[in-house]
Amino acid sequence: MKFHKACLMIIVLLLAVIALRPVINPTPALAKNQYQYAVIAMNAAMNRLGPVQTELDKRTTDGWELVQFSTGEQTTATTFYLVFRKQTH
Repeated sequence: MKFHKACLMIIVLLLAVIALRPVINPTPALAKNQYQYAVIAMNAAMNRLGPVQTELDKRTTDGWELVQFSTGEQTTATTFYLVFRKQTH
């Protein structure tokens, strides 16, 4: 009977060590960021999208990819938000 209790106690201790190891000594989780992001906010009238197109042309020529385009309405002008990303090596 003492032998069974001793074996069970050893098993419990080993399982406790295995279960508590991540809590006591956690391994860092590092996300590998492959992209660099740039956010451009531009004020322009709705009928004058030339500056927005110029910015798009300039960024895409430099290897940037447009990932989001959104607008924010104001009283006199519209703000265009351009989000670009570029893959880093």
